[in-house]
Amino acid sequence: VRDRLNCGTIIYTGPIDSYFADQGWDSLEYRSLDFERKVAMNTKFFQPISVVNHPSNENDFTRIVEYKHFLNQTSPHTVYFIERSKDGGEPYYPVPNKRNKDLFAKYKAVAEKEKDVHFVGRLANYKYFNMDEAIYNALELFDKIAADQQ
Repeated sequence: VRDRLNCGTIIYTGPIDSYFADQGWDSLEYRSLDFERKVAMNTKFFQPISVVNHPSNENDFTRIVEYKHFLNQTSPHTVYFIERSKDGGEPYYPVPNKRNKDLFAKYKAVAEKEKDVHFVGRLANYKYFNMDEAIYNALELFDKIAADQQ
């Protein structure tokens, strides 16, 4: 759709392999998530903090998020989400194996040649970012674009 866009600069945050799908290269692998919504009635909180990671193999889930903690809500009930990692589905996380690292290097090489297109974020960089790192990545890009326009 790029030829139908009327803009000087594109900030692309999606999967880099989707952007270059017309190259005919293999797709990068991603991990996705399933979210199971749970409601606990007459329970002030389900867990002591908003996010609890469960990295062991003892559970079939990786994390539980209870959003009530974020805004200091006072409801007598709570809602939380159980996250389960899975293959396929909406891409969330890169799969950092040799095949994908080598394939991403090809995508990155052509991305660097794209005029006025900037690839930013976890999917476009095929790299896991914590939220603070994702924000920093975006701010660094903004500073670079702003400096180039002066």
